[in-house]
Amino acid sequence: LESRRRWRSLLVLALLVALATAAVLTAAAGARRGETAFGRLWDSALPASVTVLPNQPGFDWAKVRALPEVQVLSEFPVNGLPVVLTCCPDASVGFAPIGDEMARTIERPVLLAGHLFDPGRADEVIVTPQFAQHYHKGAGDAVTMRLASVKQVNDGWDGSTGPPLGPVIHARIVGVGRNIFGSSTVDGTGTTGGAMPSPALFAKYPANIIGTNHQIYINALIRLKGGRAAIPAFRADLARVTGRPDIDVWDNREFFGGEIERITRYEAACLLAFALAALVAALFLVGQSVARYTSATVADLQVLQAVGMTPRQAVASAVAPPALAAAAGSALGLAAAIVASRWMPIGVAAYSEPHPGISAGWLILGPGWLLAAALAAAGSAAAAAAALSARRRQAVPRRSVVAAAASAAGLGVPVVVGARFALEPGRGRAAVPVRPALLGAVAGVLGVLAAFTFSAGVNDAAANPARFGQTW
Repeated sequence: LESRRRWRSLLVLALLVALATAAVLTAAAGARRGETAFGRLWDSALPASVTVLPNQPGFDWAKVRALPEVQVLSEFPVNGLPVVLTCCPDASVGFAPIGDEMARTIERPVLLAGHLFDPGRADEVIVTPQFAQHYHKGAGDAVTMRLASVKQVNDGWDGSTGPPLGPVIHARIVGVGRNIFGSSTVDGTGTTGGAMPSPALFAKYPANIIGTNHQIYINALIRLKGGRAAIPAFRADLARVTGRPDIDVWDNREFFGGEIERITRYEAACLLAFALAALVAALFLVGQSVARYTSATVADLQVLQAVGMTPRQAVASAVAPPALAAAAGSALGLAAAIVASRWMPIGVAAYSEPHPGISAGWLILGPGWLLAAALAAAGSAAAAAAALSARRRQAVPRRSVVAAAASAAGLGVPVVVGARFALEPGRGRAAVPVRPALLGAVAGVLGVLAAFTFSAGVNDAAANPARFGQTW
């Protein structure tokens, strides 16, 4: 009977539940995904625990490699501009790694397309997602690399005195991926991304990368057996075997990820605040619809109560249609949230997400889906019980003090009637919940004011860095 008589109302109710469920779950799941993005990239990319920078030509890495804390050590030369991509002059090209450990047992990129380079081929490179997006070049596309001449390297060439004059390598992009040491420093808002050359590039052209006058520093990335916990012991042993307590040792998790994780936590808090605001709005919006629908149903059930229907049966009968509509709506909202996950996470977290695209975060989506249907069912049950109780008491409808004052003051009929429509619930089939509507209006106004206030604060801070402590 209900499906035939009120199918339009049930359809609208299902769509409202779907919209609310999709908004809340998308924001909540996106917040969790963004907050954990860098941590998941760290867990997937075999990152270096530390970057060690003696900045000393001819430094002996054999003694460091033999330390008990060292699991993997990958050297890299620190030269100003070793490789230039002629097609993409603004792109960042990483230091040419020495040895075949890079991208294999340390700093292995999480690939979004293609495959890792062959460590024996100098003409293969991997690029970051930002590079692929900015230059429209991905796996399988050709690029040309140009190296400096040996004389240019010996003279400290940095690109300001002319183009590179060394070998030309016709290379191919074999993969698109991100890691910690490379992509976390070159991918971001306003950047053009970067490329990582194969270890074979240094093996084939060492003089064009470090020169022949032994002035280029060789530093290293090291993966420790004990992770971050082993850093203090490693620092002590490093100072002991080298006789240099002044060597820079970066904690890579903090150095590369500290600021990123602080920003993504803030972004997640903003998304969670939005999800909470959407939830509050949905409680008012959907709650009013459920209450009105249930009240109308209870009026019809009075006829059946007269021939023996019990109050419990009446409540169950009133709850069933909106509960089923809410279940269908929450399922539709869940599907929409899964589709919307394609655009999550947002902000800075997007540049660290190891697996972009659709991702069903069931830790948030599962309970949220069940909670949406349960809240609608509980709300309709409470509204039905309240309506049945009120009808049994035959209570006099509540009168509004504001409407009575307007009438006593002799204000116009439209003002008095309008005040009663807005502030008095009425009786019978025309009875409507008034307080949720008022609370919803108040919450809506406060929400709009909060959004504009927050927006003004962000714009002001963006234009005045001193507002958030950036004074240098």
